[in-house]
Amino acid sequence: MTQQQTAAAILAVGTYTLKMPHVDGKGRGIYLLGFDPSTGRLSELAVEEAVNPSYLTLSADRSRLYAVREVNAEDNPGVSTYELDAANHTLTLLHDTPTQGVWPCHVSVDNDRSLLLVSNYLTGEVLSYLLDANGVPSGEPVVLTRDGTGPDSDRQDGPHAHCARVGPDRRHVYLADLGVDAVVRHPLNGANVNPVADQTVMAAPGAGPRHLLFTDSGAYMLVNYEMSSTVRMYRLDGDDVSLVSEVSSLPQDFAGNSGAGGMRLHPSGRFVYVGNRGHDSIFGARVDETTGSLTPIGTWSLGGRTPRDLAVSPDGKYLLAASQDEAFIRVFSIDAQTGELNFTGYDYPVSSAVCLEFL
Repeated sequence: MTQQQTAAAILAVGTYTLKMPHVDGKGRGIYLLGFDPSTGRLSELAVEEAVNPSYLTLSADRSRLYAVREVNAEDNPGVSTYELDAANHTLTLLHDTPTQGVWPCHVSVDNDRSLLLVSNYLTGEVLSYLLDANGVPSGEPVVLTRDGTGPDSDRQDGPHAHCARVGPDRRHVYLADLGVDAVVRHPLNGANVNPVADQTVMAAPGAGPRHLLFTDSGAYMLVNYEMSSTVRMYRLDGDDVSLVSEVSSLPQDFAGNSGAGGMRLHPSGRFVYVGNRGHDSIFGARVDETTGSLTPIGTWSLGGRTPRDLAVSPDGKYLLAASQDEAFIRVFSIDAQTGELNFTGYDYPVSSAVCLEFL
């Protein structure tokens, strides 16, 4: 790992390093970039070489970084556990865990229950690992599977898990499956996930759920749908999950092909942003937890192809967007009152960027 300088904040960037059906894969591994909140500028601190570390997540105590290895079966798919030393900008590999499936594309951690959830896109499983005292997956995972297909025979020939998270009530695990057009809920008792689902929330046929997030209050779940380019807001009330709002992330007059990418919630909880891959833009909406409504704010051009992921700076002043196929991260300022974006004029070069995570 090479090192250069200190900075006020650190942005971790996961990249593709190998050629995949949907990307050339020209990244170098996990980038640690310094972010100066006074200027919105990035600088390289270090690069941890790794194979296709496409999605990252940070533990709540900020000491562990988890990275999936999104590869074919013959290349040993897995999830890596790193010790993070933010002061010295270093990542130390502690453990590498096979994921018993192909193309792990998402990872999330819940430190309250010491669980790590890994979503295998191609083969459809979600794996729930217990974490030991060192934050390393231990024992055999609980494997969450489901059956089904969707109307798009090319994209929805079977289950394709895209995201899984522990719910805000800490009593359920929610997962988004693009292949079966459903958000599926599993009971969680302590650290034990029940492999039998207790609720399935169906999407419109062919919508393709991608990512899900929860509002800070825990009263709502936001889901973006890759294939329909829509965002839905669901109310979580005890055991009930009910749809309360839906918006399109694309302009009404757009007739081309596009698919939703990453989705991020502003630290204030008032705004949500989604990347449009194809339209190559960033969509923003106001989140109103009083009424449960989503209200579009605007759509802003990325200025490049394939906005794969987004990140909002911890102070809420900037949104960063990764152009996967034109090798840059673009920095936008955020209007604190309206949520509107303005391009700062600054880009930082990173090839095949897939995931942006502030540390």
